[in-house]
Amino acid sequence: MNLLILILLVASIWLVRKFAWNVEEGTNEQRERNPELNTKSFDLHERRLNQFSKSKYKNRMFYIGTDGACYYYSSTGRKVYC
Repeated sequence: MNLLILILLVASIWLVRKFAWNVEEGTNEQRERNPELNTKSFDLHERRLNQFSKSKYKNRMFYIGTDGACYYYSSTGRKVYC
Protein backbone atom coordinates (compact mmCIF):
# COMPACT_ATOMS: atom_id res chain seq x y z
CA MET A 1 0.00 0.00 0.00
CA ASN A 2 2.83 2.42 0.86
CA LEU A 3 4.50 1.65 -2.45
CA LEU A 4 1.31 2.52 -4.34
CA ILE A 5 1.04 5.85 -2.51
CA LEU A 6 4.69 6.62 -3.28
CA ILE A 7 4.20 5.82 -6.97
CA LEU A 8 1.10 8.03 -7.15
CA LEU A 9 2.96 10.88 -5.43
CA VAL A 10 5.91 10.65 -7.80
CA ALA A 11 3.58 10.49 -10.81
CA SER A 12 1.66 13.55 -9.57
CA ILE A 13 4.86 15.55 -9.12
CA TRP A 14 6.03 14.54 -12.60
CA LEU A 15 2.71 15.62 -14.17
CA VAL A 16 2.81 19.01 -12.45
CA ARG A 17 6.39 19.63 -13.58
CA LYS A 18 5.64 18.44 -17.12
CA PHE A 19 2.49 20.46 -17.79
CA ALA A 20 2.21 23.32 -15.28
CA TRP A 21 5.84 24.23 -14.68
CA ASN A 22 6.71 24.85 -18.31
CA VAL A 23 3.90 27.24 -19.25
CA GLU A 24 4.35 30.25 -21.49
CA GLU A 25 4.12 33.57 -19.70
CA GLY A 26 2.21 36.59 -20.98
CA THR A 27 0.61 37.11 -24.37
CA ASN A 28 2.34 36.62 -27.72
CA GLU A 29 3.01 40.37 -27.99
CA GLN A 30 4.44 40.53 -24.47
CA ARG A 31 6.70 37.54 -25.10
CA GLU A 32 7.91 39.14 -28.33
CA ARG A 33 8.98 42.33 -26.50
CA ASN A 34 10.21 40.85 -23.20
CA PRO A 35 12.97 38.19 -23.39
CA GLU A 36 12.54 37.34 -19.69
CA LEU A 37 9.09 35.79 -20.24
CA ASN A 38 9.11 32.03 -20.74
CA THR A 39 8.34 30.64 -24.21
CA LYS A 40 8.15 27.21 -25.79
CA SER A 41 8.52 28.54 -29.34
CA PHE A 42 12.03 27.96 -30.66
CA ASP A 43 11.54 30.49 -33.47
CA LEU A 44 10.58 33.22 -30.99
CA HIS A 45 13.52 32.17 -28.81
CA GLU A 46 15.96 32.66 -31.70
CA ARG A 47 14.46 36.05 -32.63
CA ARG A 48 14.79 37.26 -29.03
CA LEU A 49 18.39 36.03 -28.82
CA ASN A 50 19.23 38.00 -31.96
CA GLN A 51 17.41 41.13 -30.78
CA PHE A 52 18.12 41.19 -27.02
CA SER A 53 21.10 38.78 -26.65
CA LYS A 54 19.07 36.83 -24.09
CA SER A 55 15.90 34.74 -24.04
CA LYS A 56 14.07 32.49 -21.59
CA TYR A 57 13.25 29.23 -23.38
CA LYS A 58 11.58 26.32 -21.57
CA ASN A 59 12.35 27.85 -18.14
CA ARG A 60 16.05 28.35 -18.86
CA MET A 61 17.59 31.76 -19.57
CA PHE A 62 19.97 31.71 -22.55
CA TYR A 63 22.49 34.43 -23.31
CA ILE A 64 24.67 35.49 -26.25
CA GLY A 65 28.16 36.49 -25.13
CA THR A 66 30.35 39.23 -26.58
CA ASP A 67 32.10 36.59 -28.69
CA GLY A 68 28.74 35.49 -30.16
CA ALA A 69 28.57 32.17 -28.29
CA CYS A 70 25.27 30.98 -26.81
CA TYR A 71 25.33 29.84 -23.18
CA TYR A 72 23.20 29.34 -20.08
CA TYR A 73 23.97 28.86 -16.40
CA SER A 74 23.58 25.40 -14.88
CA SER A 75 22.00 24.80 -11.49
CA THR A 76 25.50 24.89 -9.96
CA GLY A 77 26.25 28.28 -11.54
CA ARG A 78 28.61 27.12 -14.28
CA LYS A 79 28.35 28.41 -17.83
CA VAL A 80 27.23 25.75 -20.29
CA TYR A 81 27.87 26.61 -23.94
CA CYS A 82 25.41 25.43 -26.56
